[in-house]
Amino acid sequence: MPRAENWSQLKVGILVLIAIAAVIFGVMRFARIGALHGDTSRIYMVTDIAAGVMNGTDVRLAGQKVGLVESVTLRPPSADTNERVAISMDVLKSYLPYMRRNSDVQIQPSGRVVGSPVIAITMGTTDSPPLREGDTLRARTQVEARSGIADASSLADSVTGIAASISTLKTEFDTTLRDVAALRKSSLRQAEAVHTAIDNFSDRALASKGTIASLVRDSASLRKQASRVSALADSISTAASTGSGEFGRFRRDSTLIVQARGTLVSIAQLRASVARYAGKSSQGTALAKQLDIANAKLDSIVMDAKRHPLRYIAF
Repeated sequence: MPRAENWSQLKVGILVLIAIAAVIFGVMRFARIGALHGDTSRIYMVTDIAAGVMNGTDVRLAGQKVGLVESVTLRPPSADTNERVAISMDVLKSYLPYMRRNSDVQIQPSGRVVGSPVIAITMGTTDSPPLREGDTLRARTQVEARSGIADASSLADSVTGIAASISTLKTEFDTTLRDVAALRKSSLRQAEAVHTAIDNFSDRALASKGTIASLVRDSASLRKQASRVSALADSISTAASTGSGEFGRFRRDSTLIVQARGTLVSIAQLRASVARYAGKSSQGTALAKQLDIANAKLDSIVMDAKRHPLRYIAF
């Protein structure tokens, strides 16, 4: 048969339940969560609007909680339109000397944009008398606070617009990267073609006698080869001076310096041929100057590689 239960067996459980209830009551009664701990003074604030302010709203001095709102009441219709709302506040007496009669008081959101409103009081200046119990602070118009909250309502639309702009920017950036990659491939093909042309031209130029008649006969070919050398020098100089994107990877290509040195050798050979005509005609002088410019560009790159070798090493 099952054993009969009686109330005496529940004594321990009932006593434990009563003890727990007593502890909870004591905590709520004496800890006074959210309440002010210390002597308080009653001060007042008048304003034109008090949206969201209610009993228990925080009162903050320079960002620190120093009091609570006790009540919010409407003043008679005959009162000034900027002072139609009266707010009673209980603040800790220890902070009262820091509040001055010229202290600014405003209703502001507790967060950066939106949040529960708080009464924000500034410390004021020392040349103004401190507040005493029963004094009243007058707030400036609250239009600015209302405007800030209204602006926050359009935050989602702004974020959506920013996201669309970022998407467009990414598409354009991807297109630019593809164009740069194509330019790099074209530059490499051009460099190989110019090297071949320079080698062929050097053999023929060095075999010539170096007369004015030779300049007239070979002037078109000399101008063509000098233009190709200058274009190659410009391409190498651009790749070496750019540190990001596809050009940046080209710059870190270890063959770039080798290519620059090889081109300098070819330019030197071409300059030797053109030097025989420099000073004897305007065409020869112009070609020599053009080659000097290309030589200076490549020489500066090679010297920079000697001083800063890590810039031109691929990792």
